[in-house]
Amino acid sequence: MSLAIAILMPAFNEKRLGATLATLAEAAIGDVDLTVYLVDDGSEQPIALADLPPRSPSFRIVLAHHACNLGQGASLETARRLALLDPRRDAYVTMDADGQHRAADALTLACAIRDGADVAFGNRFLGDSNVPPVKRLVLYAARIFEHVLTGLRLSDAHNGLRAFSCRALERIPIRQSRMAHATEIKLRVSRAPELVIVERPVSVRYSRHSIEKGQSSLGALSIVHELATHYLFGEP
Repeated sequence: MSLAIAILMPAFNEKRLGATLATLAEAAIGDVDLTVYLVDDGSEQPIALADLPPRSPSFRIVLAHHACNLGQGASLETARRLALLDPRRDAYVTMDADGQHRAADALTLACAIRDGADVAFGNRFLGDSNVPPVKRLVLYAARIFEHVLTGLRLSDAHNGLRAFSCRALERIPIRQSRMAHATEIKLRVSRAPELVIVERPVSVRYSRHSIEKGQSSLGALSIVHELATHYLFGEP
């Protein structure tokens, strides 16, 4: 059975982007068709298509540029809008550009959508992930916070590897421009009870590069502030 997937990928000064895209290009074989909606979020050295892995009939890259750095949430919203303008795909997968997410896991989540789910959240704690101890504690607290806010009983928080059906993607416009978008997505999903939600094991591999470039543990405080401002005291 064929599987047409849209990958929504933000990138900002990402040195491992080429390697990440190469793994996706390798996955686009047989009946798997991949289109990457890549958003360069104001990188100091703008991304050029000529520097990226070659395209093929089953692997394409749609590149968009932000004139300045707007944040990961804003980049995903740009990618979401671009993807919805094109022909409908079987699944829409959000994926980081720094190599910590595996192409195989993206396909697993996409298959969950093809098999009937509307939203498939990746669960790094059920896969072969090397989550640092401090980050594990922060994610545990974030999971409790998200459960209180959204009512969803999920086992992972702020995992950027997730998949959506077309009707689910249409229901989640992203207004949080930076890292709070991860909780915003779950809140919007929780407000659409007709959507079928599943979790699937994924393996998130943290390197020194991804840890240094990613959201710091102290950054969680700014996320809480953004969410409180927009959700506890008013609608997004």
